[in-house]
Amino acid sequence: MKHILLGYIAGWTDWSGLPLERDAARLTHICYAFANIQDGEVVLFTEQSKDQSQPRAVEGIAHLRGLRSRHPHLKLLISIGGWGAEGFSDAALTASSREQFVASAIRFMHLHGFDGIDLDWEYPASDMAGIKARPEDKHNFTLLLAELRRQLNAESKAHGDSYLLTIAAGAGQYYLDGVEMPAVAELCDFVNLMTYDFYNGWATRAGHHSNLFNTPADPEGDSCAKSVALLTANGLPAHKLVLGCAFYGRSLIAPALGEAGLAKSNGSASYSQIVHELIPAGAVKHWDDDAKAPWLMAGERFVSYEDETSVAHKMAFVKQHGLAGAFFWEYSEDRDGVLMDALWEGLQYE
Repeated sequence: MKHILLGYIAGWTDWSGLPLERDAARLTHICYAFANIQDGEVVLFTEQSKDQSQPRAVEGIAHLRGLRSRHPHLKLLISIGGWGAEGFSDAALTASSREQFVASAIRFMHLHGFDGIDLDWEYPASDMAGIKARPEDKHNFTLLLAELRRQLNAESKAHGDSYLLTIAAGAGQYYLDGVEMPAVAELCDFVNLMTYDFYNGWATRAGHHSNLFNTPADPEGDSCAKSVALLTANGLPAHKLVLGCAFYGRSLIAPALGEAGLAKSNGSASYSQIVHELIPAGAVKHWDDDAKAPWLMAGERFVSYEDETSVAHKMAFVKQHGLAGAFFWEYSEDRDGVLMDALWEGLQYE
């Protein structure tokens, strides 16, 4: 079985020195982040710019197309949305607004040479990210995906190519409350389940943010296994579920795993910062064998993150449970390719 190995690459990050050529041979899909919605239509937002012709973004997309030309198996998707991205609720509201949005998304896809569209609406029917939300979003999201699927299928027939439709999905009940999961899953080629940020910028207690299993230090908390069980029980087939991994850590000033933290002391660090700065500076590494996840104490700061061992356990879980594969956010945060190596090796069969 060939598993999906998908990487999100942010247009605002520095790609210089990254092993993209090597990894293009290993990745099956790349999602370029992000395009967004302006006046109901898809536009390219990078570094908060509304200029569609922003040279750095266009150059970055052209670089990805060059990689694909040398690695024809590789599929490129444009990811529309992201945390705090506005415009989805209005775009999905009526039949005419849905048709306008989808037509613009497909024009954008063809203009920049993508192989499909990845929607990252965080989240339908929820305003937690400070965006407009309506109760009608729940059904309108299904209708929006259905219109995307209809028009993408028509494009496939017209051009003889197969265009992909995927989404990034929240990993908890909060997400299921705002979507019609069985219908959504049916319309998508696969679903990228964001099994990270279990403890995030709002956390007030030190906990794992992308742990595979629950741990006695946090028995009622979240975990990848718990999220997979929840989503598959509510209409997302395992063979369409792509498990998320984090190339960054979450931190909080707190005495240890499971302990209360200092208010508003939340932070984050890339995997590269963790291994090249925090650990050499004396951070003490711990391993939680119940969670299959590492954590650090960097002075007074607790840091939850992923390492090669935790990723290897996750890839074994992907195989054991018949999942579609794995993805990660975000490529530039592991500049040495250590976690990418672990992902790729973990998905191979002997």
